Amino acid sequence: MASVFKNFGQAIDTTDGSTNDIYTAGTGVQAVVHALFISNKSETTTAAVNVKCTTDGGSNFFHIARAISVPPRNTITIDKPINMEQNDKLRVYTEFNQDSTFPDCEVFASILEVS
Repeated sequence: MASVFKNFGQAIDTTDGSTNDIYTAGTGVQAVVHALFISNKSETTTAAVNVKCTTDGGSNFFHIARAISVPPRNTITIDKPINMEQNDKLRVYTEFNQDSTFPDCEVFASILEVS
């Protein structure tokens, strides 16, 4: 079995859809997400962030974190392992700010792939 460490990162959008899938375990791959770092780049507005993962190869999502509050100019860390099987997806998205503006957030994931 080969093990490879990978890093993934992207800006976070407000869409609960495939555009916010930050990682998909490939064919024949199992993965362990070691940590997620979610940063709020706003100077003034707290962000509400959601983290979801599938358990059936990409169809049904379950929340790992729901509307977690990320204060302005701060980063939160989810550092408990998230085990993923072949074709499972990890999705991160935000909710609109209370004033209906877009949050300014990004996510970085540290992942170990085993194939």
